[in-house]
Amino acid sequence: MIYFDTDFLIHYFVIQDRKKHLLVRKTFEKANFDKKVFISLLNLQEIAFVLTKFELERFEIDEKVSQLYEFNPINYSFENFKRAATLCQKVGFQNINDCLHTAIAETHCQELYTFNQSDFKLIKNHTSLKINILGV
Repeated sequence: MIYFDTDFLIHYFVIQDRKKHLLVRKTFEKANFDKKVFISLLNLQEIAFVLTKFELERFEIDEKVSQLYEFNPINYSFENFKRAATLCQKVGFQNINDCLHTAIAETHCQELYTFNQSDFKLIKNHTSLKINILGV
């Protein structure tokens, strides 16, 4: 399975950078075709929050977030949180959500995709998860 970080998914829904959007679409659609898409409730929460920052209408936010329901998003467990806290000890607690995404992915996936270089460059050194940090 492939875990997609929230920043990756935001580029799926909002065209901020055309090259990134096209790369995300291609990557996500291939993973979907291969039945390898993995989404968490943390993703949905963060996506809804970020889309409000883009000042999308409520119905647009609901429409975009609900598109991900088909992937049966999972919640994180207490064990995932404890693993995230351990990662935070190493990279800093300001990265708690990224550490939590990593912990969730470690439990359910083989790899993770993100554009977040600053945080995941640090996290990458403390996990066996394959972290794909994209740049365009």
